[in-house]
Amino acid sequence: MSNITDFLRPSGGGGLKPKYQEFLTSGTFTPSQALIDAGGVINVFIVGGGARGTNYGSTSGNGGEVLTEQLTLLNTNTIDVTIGAGATAQNVSGGVSVFGLSLVTALGGEAPNGNQSSRLSMGFSLVTGTSNSFYGAGVNGYGAGGGTASYGVKIPKQNSGQGGNNSISGANGYCLITWGE
Repeated sequence: MSNITDFLRPSGGGGLKPKYQEFLTSGTFTPSQALIDAGGVINVFIVGGGARGTNYGSTSGNGGEVLTEQLTLLNTNTIDVTIGAGATAQNVSGGVSVFGLSLVTALGGEAPNGNQSSRLSMGFSLVTGTSNSFYGAGVNGYGAGGGTASYGVKIPKQNSGQGGNNSISGANGYCLITWGE
Protein backbone atom coordinates (compact mmCIF):
# COMPACT_ATOMS: atom_id res chain seq x y z
CA MET A 1 0.00 0.00 0.00
CA SER A 2 1.66 3.16 -1.17
CA ASN A 3 -1.26 5.53 -1.70
CA ILE A 4 -3.56 7.01 0.91
CA THR A 5 -6.49 5.85 -1.19
CA ASP A 6 -5.31 2.27 -0.61
CA PHE A 7 -6.19 2.81 3.05
CA LEU A 8 -9.51 4.53 2.41
CA ARG A 9 -10.93 2.42 -0.43
CA PRO A 10 -11.87 -1.20 0.15
CA SER A 11 -10.54 -3.66 -2.44
CA GLY A 12 -14.02 -4.15 -3.89
CA GLY A 13 -14.24 -0.49 -5.00
CA GLY A 14 -16.19 2.36 -3.53
CA GLY A 15 -14.85 3.72 -0.26
CA LEU A 16 -13.89 7.24 0.69
CA LYS A 17 -12.02 9.86 -1.30
CA PRO A 18 -9.60 11.98 0.79
CA LYS A 19 -10.43 15.70 1.03
CA TYR A 20 -8.88 18.66 2.84
CA GLN A 21 -9.31 22.38 3.44
CA GLU A 22 -6.45 24.60 4.53
CA PHE A 23 -6.86 27.91 6.40
CA LEU A 24 -4.12 30.55 6.22
CA THR A 25 -6.58 33.25 7.31
CA SER A 26 -9.82 33.12 9.25
CA GLY A 27 -12.85 31.75 7.39
CA THR A 28 -15.57 29.11 7.51
CA PHE A 29 -15.68 25.36 7.00
CA THR A 30 -18.87 23.98 5.48
CA PRO A 31 -19.24 20.20 5.81
CA SER A 32 -20.71 18.55 2.73
CA GLN A 33 -23.64 16.18 2.86
CA ALA A 34 -21.28 13.48 1.51
CA LEU A 35 -19.04 14.00 4.58
CA ILE A 36 -22.00 13.67 6.95
CA ASP A 37 -23.26 10.60 5.06
CA ALA A 38 -19.79 9.03 5.40
CA GLY A 39 -19.95 9.35 9.20
CA GLY A 40 -18.99 13.00 9.67
CA VAL A 41 -15.45 12.29 10.95
CA ILE A 42 -12.88 15.05 10.42
CA ASN A 43 -9.34 15.62 11.64
CA VAL A 44 -8.42 19.17 12.72
CA PHE A 45 -4.75 20.21 12.83
CA ILE A 46 -4.54 23.70 14.31
CA VAL A 47 -1.73 26.03 15.41
CA GLY A 48 -1.88 29.22 17.51
CA GLY A 49 0.04 32.38 16.56
CA GLY A 50 3.64 32.87 17.67
CA ALA A 51 4.79 35.45 20.21
CA ARG A 52 7.45 38.09 19.56
CA GLY A 53 10.61 38.43 21.62
CA THR A 54 11.94 41.28 23.67
CA ASN A 55 15.26 43.06 24.17
CA TYR A 56 14.94 42.38 27.90
CA GLY A 57 17.15 39.37 28.59
CA SER A 58 17.45 38.75 24.82
CA THR A 59 14.48 36.41 24.98
CA SER A 60 12.79 35.22 21.80
CA GLY A 61 9.06 34.60 21.38
CA ASN A 62 7.36 31.31 22.26
CA GLY A 63 5.65 29.33 19.51
CA GLY A 64 1.90 28.76 19.36
CA GLU A 65 0.25 25.61 20.65
CA VAL A 66 -0.14 22.76 18.12
CA LEU A 67 -3.15 20.43 18.39
CA THR A 68 -4.63 17.55 16.41
CA GLU A 69 -8.21 16.57 17.22
CA GLN A 70 -10.63 14.14 15.63
CA LEU A 71 -14.28 15.24 15.66
CA THR A 72 -17.58 13.83 14.44
CA LEU A 73 -19.89 16.36 12.79
CA LEU A 74 -23.64 15.73 12.73
CA ASN A 75 -24.87 18.30 10.20
CA THR A 76 -23.82 20.62 7.37
CA ASN A 77 -23.89 23.82 9.45
CA THR A 78 -20.95 26.14 8.74
CA ILE A 79 -18.16 26.28 11.32
CA ASP A 80 -16.08 29.39 11.96
CA VAL A 81 -12.29 29.04 11.87
CA THR A 82 -10.17 31.77 13.48
CA ILE A 83 -6.45 31.93 12.73
CA GLY A 84 -4.41 33.51 15.53
CA ALA A 85 -2.19 36.40 14.55
CA GLY A 86 1.54 36.35 15.18
CA ALA A 87 2.60 39.06 17.61
CA THR A 88 3.99 42.15 15.88
CA ALA A 89 5.00 44.14 18.98
CA GLN A 90 7.80 43.12 21.34
CA ASN A 91 6.91 41.09 24.43
CA VAL A 92 3.38 40.26 23.21
CA SER A 93 1.68 36.84 23.11
CA GLY A 94 0.48 35.28 19.86
CA GLY A 95 -3.20 35.06 18.96
CA VAL A 96 -5.47 32.09 19.66
CA SER A 97 -6.59 29.86 16.75
CA VAL A 98 -10.07 28.36 17.13
CA PHE A 99 -12.14 25.82 15.22
CA GLY A 100 -15.89 26.15 15.86
CA LEU A 101 -16.33 28.62 18.72
CA SER A 102 -14.48 26.37 21.17
CA LEU A 103 -14.47 22.84 19.70
CA VAL A 104 -10.69 23.01 19.25
CA THR A 105 -8.64 25.91 20.65
CA ALA A 106 -4.87 26.30 20.11
CA LEU A 107 -3.44 28.95 22.41
CA GLY A 108 -0.99 31.51 21.07
CA GLY A 109 2.63 31.50 22.21
CA GLU A 110 3.04 33.24 25.55
CA ALA A 111 4.87 36.53 25.84
CA PRO A 112 8.58 35.76 26.06
CA ASN A 113 9.66 34.32 29.35
CA GLY A 114 11.35 31.05 28.40
CA ASN A 115 8.29 29.07 29.54
CA GLN A 116 5.07 27.79 28.04
CA SER A 117 2.34 27.14 30.58
CA SER A 118 -0.56 24.80 29.85
CA ARG A 119 0.48 24.10 26.25
CA LEU A 120 0.60 20.75 24.45
CA SER A 121 3.51 21.48 22.12
CA MET A 122 7.20 22.15 22.60
CA GLY A 123 7.23 25.79 21.52
CA PHE A 124 9.22 27.44 24.30
CA SER A 125 11.63 30.16 23.22
CA LEU A 126 15.36 30.49 23.50
CA VAL A 127 16.69 32.47 26.45
CA THR A 128 20.22 33.72 25.81
CA GLY A 129 22.66 34.63 28.51
CA THR A 130 21.69 31.57 30.54
CA SER A 131 22.90 27.99 30.67
CA ASN A 132 19.68 27.00 28.83
CA SER A 133 20.59 27.34 25.15
CA PHE A 134 17.60 25.28 24.03
CA TYR A 135 14.39 26.09 22.24
CA GLY A 136 11.25 24.10 21.55
CA ALA A 137 11.21 22.55 18.07
CA GLY A 138 7.40 22.43 18.00
CA VAL A 139 5.59 19.70 16.03
CA ASN A 140 7.17 19.18 12.61
CA GLY A 141 8.33 22.79 12.91
CA TYR A 142 4.85 24.18 13.61
CA GLY A 143 4.78 26.19 16.84
CA ALA A 144 8.58 26.20 17.26
CA GLY A 145 10.04 28.75 19.65
CA GLY A 146 11.95 31.71 18.28
CA GLY A 147 15.71 31.82 18.40
CA THR A 148 18.74 34.00 17.81
CA ALA A 149 21.36 34.26 15.10
CA SER A 150 23.01 31.14 16.54
CA TYR A 151 20.16 28.92 17.76
CA GLY A 152 16.52 28.16 17.00
CA VAL A 153 14.16 29.67 14.44
CA LYS A 154 15.71 32.88 13.13
CA ILE A 155 12.96 33.96 10.72
CA PRO A 156 9.54 32.37 11.35
CA LYS A 157 7.87 30.69 8.38
CA GLN A 158 4.51 32.31 7.65
CA ASN A 159 1.46 30.41 9.00
CA SER A 160 3.63 28.14 11.13
CA GLY A 161 2.89 29.64 14.57
CA GLN A 162 6.64 29.97 15.16
CA GLY A 163 7.88 32.57 17.62
CA GLY A 164 9.91 35.59 16.54
CA ASN A 165 12.90 37.25 18.12
CA ASN A 166 13.14 40.84 19.38
CA SER A 167 13.26 42.30 15.84
CA ILE A 168 10.99 39.86 13.94
CA SER A 169 7.26 39.24 14.47
CA GLY A 170 5.87 35.84 15.39
CA ALA A 171 4.17 33.87 12.60
CA ASN A 172 0.40 33.61 12.19
CA GLY A 173 -1.34 30.34 13.06
CA TYR A 174 -2.65 27.66 10.72
CA CYS A 175 -5.49 25.13 10.38
CA LEU A 176 -5.82 22.03 8.17
CA ILE A 177 -9.02 19.98 8.09
CA THR A 178 -8.95 16.52 6.51
CA TRP A 179 -11.74 13.98 5.96
CA GLY A 180 -13.01 11.28 3.62
CA GLU A 181 -16.22 11.27 1.60
